[in-house]
Amino acid sequence: MVKFCPRCGGLMIPAAREGNKVVLRCIRCGYTEEVSIEEAKRLGYNIAAETPKEERTITTLKVSEAKKKPPKSLEEWEQEREEYREILQELLQEEIEGGEE
Repeated sequence: MVKFCPRCGGLMIPAAREGNKVVLRCIRCGYTEEVSIEEAKRLGYNIAAETPKEERTITTLKVSEAKKKPPKSLEEWEQEREEYREILQELLQEEIEGGEE
């Protein structure tokens, strides 16, 4: 047996635990209602005890680390820009020559 929302009829699920009370929240409209832990268990909700903060274990996972390239110098930027400019000029020249035929 579970509890349904009195406003919209949606399913009420445990959202938080505050001392000896459990907050049930509707999955449709967000309506909340506080019930005792005993009432929640009677309704069929399984309320687990919270693990104390001192006993919690924090785990992390390091997927990969990107290799950072050193920043380019001004000379490298200028050289790349000049190469792109030459390629663009060649392509434009080929297009102009190809269009006249």
